[in-house]
Amino acid sequence: MNVRDLTLQFMLQMRSRPGRVARRLHRRGFRHRVRPPEVGVVRACAVQMEWRLCETAEEFADIAYDHVRAAVGAGAELVAFPEDTASLLVGIMPGIGPMLRSATVDEALRQVGEDVQVADLFRLLGRATKRIYETTFSTLARGYGVHIAAGSAVLPMPDQRVLNVGHLFTPEGRVLRQAKCHLMPLEEDWGLTAGEDLDVYDTALGKIGLPVCMDATFFETFRILRQLGAEIVVLPMADPEYPYSAWKALRGVWPRVQESQVFGVQGALVGEALGMRLTGHAGIYAPLALTERGDGRLAISERPEGEAMVVADLDVAALRRLREEQPLQLNPALYERYFPRVYSGFWRGGTH
Repeated sequence: MNVRDLTLQFMLQMRSRPGRVARRLHRRGFRHRVRPPEVGVVRACAVQMEWRLCETAEEFADIAYDHVRAAVGAGAELVAFPEDTASLLVGIMPGIGPMLRSATVDEALRQVGEDVQVADLFRLLGRATKRIYETTFSTLARGYGVHIAAGSAVLPMPDQRVLNVGHLFTPEGRVLRQAKCHLMPLEEDWGLTAGEDLDVYDTALGKIGLPVCMDATFFETFRILRQLGAEIVVLPMADPEYPYSAWKALRGVWPRVQESQVFGVQGALVGEALGMRLTGHAGIYAPLALTERGDGRLAISERPEGEAMVVADLDVAALRRLREEQPLQLNPALYERYFPRVYSGFWRGGTH
């Protein structure tokens, strides 16, 4: 690491001191604290959030606070943010303003150097981003007594890989993580690395899986999570798709929910950044039989652009009854015979 990078790291460390964030949130207070959750009926909120640049940790904390406060005011026990929520914090890097006014990501990177990738920027930003992001959402989860699926953060690992990592913060202080396993070609070009494992976490709300955006394009992701016991799957998304296509969106969470008999809660990042226009609906989904109109939707935002918030109740007890009455027709003998060989060859070939 050269002198310039060390100087940047020092400046970022000063800008990301966690005490500043925690004091800011505590000064604003935690009214309408949610009662301790019990497995049964869970009120979930999915956030549709506009991308904007945060130049300070306090600005980011204020944005997160306002969304969580609104969700808690609506009675939510689970609040789901979009993919790349932590990307709002790129504004804390000194001198990044002119780069972000570039027309494209490639044009912005050329201002730094010919061989610089997006992953390199996150290697510099990573520790500061992580401190602000985790302090903000852990403080809010504890203060309000809610579970917060805080979207995702692009973070460097000790081995220098850079992963897009989904996070769930619980009221008792647990921080649960899931790396994105299926990258978009754009993310591969940026130098990110795909995760390799899927986990399901046992919480006071039920058993929760945390895949990220593109993971929902492949049925295997949700099938594996279901086999691991998932009841609620929280899927943060940030889709650079404009104009929005409802047909293309059907490759995502809705069919996965129907195939796997789970609830799906999707936060969406919208707005413009570096020539990309992000669109998508915040939505909450359930098996057809558990929705009033039989369409698999419990709640969905009106428009795929602009900020919004949707709230719905997830009847986990009813889901468990449905699974007993209408079990999935699976063929594990077939999977055991063919899938390891097929996926081992595919995966080891370097394709994600």
